[in-house]
Amino acid sequence: MISLLRVPCSYQGGKQRVAAQIVSHLLKAAPGPNSRFYDLCCGSGAVSIELVNRGVDPSRIWMLDISSWGTFWSAIGSGTFNMDAFDQFLSDLPSDKRDFKAYMSALSALPVGDHEVELYPLLQACSFGGKQIWRNGERWANACFRDYWEPTATSIRRSHANPMQPSPTELRRRIDALVNGMRGVTCLNMDIMTAPSAPISNNAVVYVDPPYQSTTRYAFRFDVTSFINRFREVNQVPLFVSEGIPLNDNALMLKFGGANGGISGIRKVKHQEWLSRF
Repeated sequence: MISLLRVPCSYQGGKQRVAAQIVSHLLKAAPGPNSRFYDLCCGSGAVSIELVNRGVDPSRIWMLDISSWGTFWSAIGSGTFNMDAFDQFLSDLPSDKRDFKAYMSALSALPVGDHEVELYPLLQACSFGGKQIWRNGERWANACFRDYWEPTATSIRRSHANPMQPSPTELRRRIDALVNGMRGVTCLNMDIMTAPSAPISNNAVVYVDPPYQSTTRYAFRFDVTSFINRFREVNQVPLFVSEGIPLNDNALMLKFGGANGGISGIRKVKHQEWLSRF
């Protein structure tokens, strides 16, 4: 049985829980059997990964993200991700999980250096609540990490919580699979609002996952309505946009399974995810 590719780690706003539903709509809207797919504001890559898992060749996928995710996917697609450097970061991790938070805090306080691409997945895997960590010049910003947690006699949860999710071993397995399975994707590490505005091929489907209008703690934001209007001036290909609210009358609410979630674990209802087609 072939193992499916998975996102490297949890990421606030990531679409791994609804990627299969989104991709079903993208595939259905594809103009032809060899259509190109654009995954803009791709983040941890859940939608592009699902496309590849569903049989789309990586060479038919174009990704874009202004954050370090864009740098990461550009390296994955071009085959320049340095597994030796990544393995060195993994081998330098403390042997005691209780020391992870202090270690990652100290590591993130250092200048970014030459291995942003290889270090970023580790930082994000340790981020508290999966919140976005971003590069601000030569420094990391919004770097807040998990503690190792063990249940007490009165805890409702009975299992411990690891400071890195997934574990270092699983993170390496996922990254190694992505290095091989996603090679060939094209990823632009740039601002979506300054991306080339020339018309794209008619044989394409475009998906955009902007930061929710009502959320905070994201480094990069843009006016999604302005983008849609500008895009529609030069392109008539199917355009899908994710948001926490419907953006037009042609929107579908996606279904979440599992617990309500939230960083605190006490959210009373699941948040909504709408896929609007333009």
